Amino acid sequence: MDFLELLKSNKGTVSSTLGKDLAEKVLSGDMLILEQAIKYVTYDLDNVKSKNIRASAAKILEKVAEKRPDLIANDLNMLKPAISVKEVQTRWMILQVFGYCAKLNPKDSESILSSAKACLSENAGVCLSGAVHLYLGRIGATSDKTAIEVLPILDDALKTASENEIDWILEGFYNIIDRVDSDAKELIKRNAELQLDAKKKSTQNRAKKILKKIEQNAA
Repeated sequence: MDFLELLKSNKGTVSSTLGKDLAEKVLSGDMLILEQAIKYVTYDLDNVKSKNIRASAAKILEKVAEKRPDLIANDLNMLKPAISVKEVQTRWMILQVFGYCAKLNPKDSESILSSAKACLSENAGVCLSGAVHLYLGRIGATSDKTAIEVLPILDDALKTASENEIDWILEGFYNIIDRVDSDAKELIKRNAELQLDAKKKSTQNRAKKILKKIEQNAA
């Protein structure tokens, strides 16, 4: 089957499975699939009916970037238009790609910061907001300057976060601890302490992880 037709027919629960399978083929050396995914993640951008194509391509890129960001890091500029599509699925997966590639290509990864921040005002669900929070932490980990830039965004997000969003905000804080000064560490510490009695065990554990890291840095 033609690659485009394969992506068109990729819907529902099958979608994620196919994307993962194709990503594994890329990781095994099939660079043609990667080239096609990069091409089709920005396919027919203004057409909502093409969302399955874009989202399927984005899933491939996300899973590849998670394990081998070096295969995608130099092509981030080609993926930027996908940040503006209407469907949430494509956007949150592309945000993940940019986050995974941050260490290898901080300049291009950080270039979508304003677009990522804008996603937080949409209230489009935890998949999108969580991807933004993780992205912020990953780009913040690349430099002191960027860490200071993302810190207030994460701090503001925590003030209005739903229970399911808090974990990802804390993960963002954790990633920038080594890049911020003592005053910023104190802010992160206070935010973590407020989550020690959270309902979710995963949230409590992330808060403890933050406090432990800050304590270690102070030693």
